[in-house]
Amino acid sequence: MIHLVNGDVVGSKLGNLPGDVLVWREMYDFGPLCNDISDEIWIRRRADFFEKNIAIPAPLFIQNCENQNRFLAGIPRETEMILWFEHDRYDQTMLMYLLNELSNKEFKNLSMVTINEYPGVDTFYGLGILSSQQLEELFYTKKQPITNEQINEAITCWEAYTSRNPTEIEKWIAASNTKLPFLRQALQSHLSYFPSVHTGLNEVETFVVNYLERYPCSFVELFQAIAEQRRNDGISDLYFAAMLNQLMDGPYPLLECDSPLPNFHNPEPKAKLRLSSNGLDILTGHKFHFEIDSRDWWIGGINIKEDHWFWDGNKLINNL
Repeated sequence: MIHLVNGDVVGSKLGNLPGDVLVWREMYDFGPLCNDISDEIWIRRRADFFEKNIAIPAPLFIQNCENQNRFLAGIPRETEMILWFEHDRYDQTMLMYLLNELSNKEFKNLSMVTINEYPGVDTFYGLGILSSQQLEELFYTKKQPITNEQINEAITCWEAYTSRNPTEIEKWIAASNTKLPFLRQALQSHLSYFPSVHTGLNEVETFVVNYLERYPCSFVELFQAIAEQRRNDGISDLYFAAMLNQLMDGPYPLLECDSPLPNFHNPEPKAKLRLSSNGLDILTGHKFHFEIDSRDWWIGGINIKEDHWFWDGNKLINNL
């Protein structure tokens, strides 16, 4: 028996359960993606992106991917694999990726523990806030077999999510039978990460600009505010910092800060942020569109610099 989890915090709390723990270290809500990212070219492409945006050394990223893939390939196919994933976009993208991989490798004995709430916890952010005893209780009361229908839903969702035509995501959402209880919700949240056809900012960036106009603040406070506002996203601090850095890049930065934002080498978030005059122009409508052509940024299988897809609040629009 192997427990597949996405964080060291959760992994460290499962020690009293039978079986081994495999912490899967990746971010499928971030960086270049295609249907088969196990290819060496795509591992390198993702490694370069992560090194550029959050300072993870490319050799370390590549080594981690190779080690994980090698370990997974060496597991006997009859082994029970238990996937622990909560409801948010971060976890659900990893869940569908792993179900796709495990299916391709012909693992048959698959189970999962997946929740979006816990009795007595008013604000459930994820499995990591639970104690070892609470996680053990979930194992014995909430573990359920993964069905072929759920695997097929994950496979078709991964295909849509990584497609160069993101309208495949809209089609998948419309056709979804919600066999995996939180996947549709995660994909709906995903669409809001496309830049607005009106401003060039996605919904997270729009929240940031509005918040900083009222409350210039520290990175910690801003991250806490976005985590509260976007509970279905599971956005990490490094992802958020990389997104903010994009808004401070180029000839017309929207934000200003007094020290570097956190990254892999410097995780302590000491920076304080405020809105620039350009950011205020976006907010007041004096400047109608944030230029995205210089932004090397990925949303699933879409590079916004190359593919020019926008979100109008209801549907995706291609502005070629």
